Amino acid sequence: MSDSDDSDDSILELPRMHSGQRSTSMSGEDQTKDILYYDETLGFTTDGENNRHTPERKISTCLDRVELEKKHFDMINERIVDDVTMDQFYKPHSITVLVLVIACLIYKAAAGKTDNSTETNYYEGFLGAGALFLLISALTFPNGPFIRPHPILWRVIFGLSVIYVIVLQFALFQNYEDLKKILTWLDPEGLGQKSLEEKEYASDCWDLSFDKIWSHVDFFAFSHFTGWIMKTLLLRHWVLCWFISIIWEFTELMFIDVLPNFAECWWDSLILDVLLCNGIGIYVGMKLCEFLQMRQFHWESIRNIKTRRGKMKRFALQFTPASWSGYDWFYSRSFSKAIRRTFLLTFLVSFWLLAELNTFFIKHIFAIDTKHPVVFWRIILIAVIAAPTIRQFYVFSTDPLTRRVGMQSWVFVVICVLELAICVKCGGDVFAKTNVWNLALWIAAIIIGTIFCILASTWYAENFGPTARVLVKGRRRLCYLESSHENLGILKDDVIKKREEYLTPKRH
Repeated sequence: MSDSDDSDDSILELPRMHSGQRSTSMSGEDQTKDILYYDETLGFTTDGENNRHTPERKISTCLDRVELEKKHFDMINERIVDDVTMDQFYKPHSITVLVLVIACLIYKAAAGKTDNSTETNYYEGFLGAGALFLLISALTFPNGPFIRPHPILWRVIFGLSVIYVIVLQFALFQNYEDLKKILTWLDPEGLGQKSLEEKEYASDCWDLSFDKIWSHVDFFAFSHFTGWIMKTLLLRHWVLCWFISIIWEFTELMFIDVLPNFAECWWDSLILDVLLCNGIGIYVGMKLCEFLQMRQFHWESIRNIKTRRGKMKRFALQFTPASWSGYDWFYSRSFSKAIRRTFLLTFLVSFWLLAELNTFFIKHIFAIDTKHPVVFWRIILIAVIAAPTIRQFYVFSTDPLTRRVGMQSWVFVVICVLELAICVKCGGDVFAKTNVWNLALWIAAIIIGTIFCILASTWYAENFGPTARVLVKGRRRLCYLESSHENLGILKDDVIKKREEYLTPKRH
């Protein structure tokens, strides 16, 4: 039995069909027949298929569209695991968990120490409240767009992001001195420093030697490489990845007045960072995306596997994607949608850069060393939050039936804004050095660069991609002859045939 699919073209949960006052569910061969003519209800909105003016394919009432939009939103905000074969791992077990929580609370009340210091009580109290909140998150929060390795993981990650938002909101109402006292109390040596001694990267830039270049190839060069592999797996687009990589180096140049550590030699910025570390990371990430996208995923239940080795392999593969699909950020079929897509892409790039900038603002203003665990775990937290965030934002940007942004994306934006607000409030002297013209130039570069990327991607696809002019709704249009579901309508007969073969139960 196969697990659920993670691709854009995956089969959604079939809606209940209404006829008069009766409500029936589709199943078996009836389900196979109806799915071919209710593609719009299921999200198969291809131009070629829309050309077939069959009355069954039209959305009859506003209520149908509202229900359809809810189903599309649920696919990114509250995705359900289909074809569950091991029910015990997907049941909430809320009563069992409640009994365990009550037992732990009684034990803490009976056996807990009463002579701890006030600071220790505060610390343990916050940890206990956080643990209980994460437990509630695992039981009640939405799954998000991913189901691997288990939805509970993504519910806990969403809970961690909410806790982080609450901590940031609390910090926003404190002043710099009080926040520094809290950090010093947590780690007097690592977080109690008043200033940092940071490595100089922009000295004697034209005095080139192998030893000097090699001295710049440190841990951060490796982090650039691995980081861009992960970023590419999130964005899944050559042009967008290269644009963000280049615009980040431009961002460092524009914020040198605020963050002196951004000063780098030209060869360090352009060659080591952009071309080598980032470029190779983007290449490896995109090749990995292409490898995963070309694979056919047929998942077997671990119960049906007989050998111990096969069971262990299937268990390990549970931590891999259920399926993989490419992202086409730039394709749009109308001018109004193109304008909306441009605005959303500009928004995406801006907040991507803001999340990166906040890392340097926080460690510079609060004098936190780059190697401190706080910096590392914040980056890890932002990374795991970004995975469902990008997926939700992509569907919101490209799917006309998704009118709401996912909750993880909402929380991510609030995190970025709160971090910036705290930095501005506590680092007034730092931000007073901001060059307004540099800031305006930076914003203009993001907008112009995004528009240029869209135009360049469209031009490349039209001139070098596998495209052809076909008749769509009585008009000749340039369409991609690829696996995009928006263009599969060109091959509508083959699509319908394959879909029928896939959905028809096999007779033995």
